[in-house]
Amino acid sequence: MISISTLLVSSLLGVAQAQETIDVGTIRDSDMHVVQALLYPKADRNEMGLHAGWMPFDPYTITPVLNATYTMHRSESLAYEVSLGGGYGLKNNTYRQLEGPAYQVSPDAYRYLGSAIVNAQWSPIYAKMNWQGNRVFHHDVFGLVGGGLTIEQAILPDNSMAFAPTISAGVGFRVFTSGNRVIRLQIRDDVLIEQRLKTADTQGTFIKQNVSVTIGFSKLNEAG
Repeated sequence: MISISTLLVSSLLGVAQAQETIDVGTIRDSDMHVVQALLYPKADRNEMGLHAGWMPFDPYTITPVLNATYTMHRSESLAYEVSLGGGYGLKNNTYRQLEGPAYQVSPDAYRYLGSAIVNAQWSPIYAKMNWQGNRVFHHDVFGLVGGGLTIEQAILPDNSMAFAPTISAGVGFRVFTSGNRVIRLQIRDDVLIEQRLKTADTQGTFIKQNVSVTIGFSKLNEAG
């Protein structure tokens, strides 16, 4: 049987050893590396989504938009996406005032009808944010650049069509939720190169910007 004195000595030695410290000096931030498995990995997965929004900066139209996206994530930071969009530009107050009795001028404006854009995405940031100390949200931030084709239609009575080569760039923000579902916010600037022939002001090559702000939902799936 182990005596009480033996247990006491062993306990005191254990406490003494536990109190010993090793001075390693000052640790720089660059010397600290934390590797943690991602709760919501994207590599080798695809993402399908539906997004709604509007183009808030067009001077003559109010344009709601709807986008369907298919994203192939090659790694945690690199992805390729196909985005198919549709919408319709309605005359805003500025356009209606210009064509009214006071001015009687109808601007040669074109309304957005649809687009097909292929882009590459770079996601350098994956992080967590604490909401009021009650919940932690995982999210990433990404940039995109790509190109494609945009279809627009003249608002003037001839309703002429424009098929415009398009350069696209933007930034976005994903918030991951349970079940691999994603809430996605994005702002994208599409630069259109249109050919217009109706008026002197717009004759020839016309450069137009379609800036869209969207929010939507998508889901991460295993690559098939």
